[in-house]
Amino acid sequence: MSFDVKKHLIRVQGGKEYLPVASRLVWFRESHPDWGIETRPVELNVDKGYAVYEAFVYNGEGKLMAKGTKMETARGFADYVEKAETGSIGRALAVCGFGTQFTPELDEGERLVDSPLPIGEPFMAGSKMGSSAIEDEHLACTECHKEMTKGQFDYSMRAFGAGLCPACQRSRVRAR
Repeated sequence: MSFDVKKHLIRVQGGKEYLPVASRLVWFRESHPDWGIETRPVELNVDKGYAVYEAFVYNGEGKLMAKGTKMETARGFADYVEKAETGSIGRALAVCGFGTQFTPELDEGERLVDSPLPIGEPFMAGSKMGSSAIEDEHLACTECHKEMTKGQFDYSMRAFGAGLCPACQRSRVRAR
């Protein structure tokens, strides 16, 4: 039986569709029962209230297929450790193509694990977004919505796991 994405979509703020990580996991397990996911804490700082997790997706032969990283803070979520781990899994699965079309920039948008595409975008199982799709999109900070350059966005995704403008990046560093 094939996974029916439409049965698992939820509507989020602004009327956009979102595929929760739990549903992506079901889809992943149905599609690749011999593949595995491993998570590791990159940094846990209970005193400062933040967690950074990485998730790794391996195929049946043990080859690394994707990696996702996510940071969360106690200010954002009481269960920030679990949220960071779940978010890293969601990002890794999106890189593998599970829900990628519902996570165009692999970024948390309105504090979800990642943000959805507008309704009506084509669904392609197993697809990956090319860099040209991000280059053509309007890039804005996920916290203050200020416009960003592609270079600022790419750096922020590598360093913070989210699309943050330089001012919001500095705020996160000071909060640590």
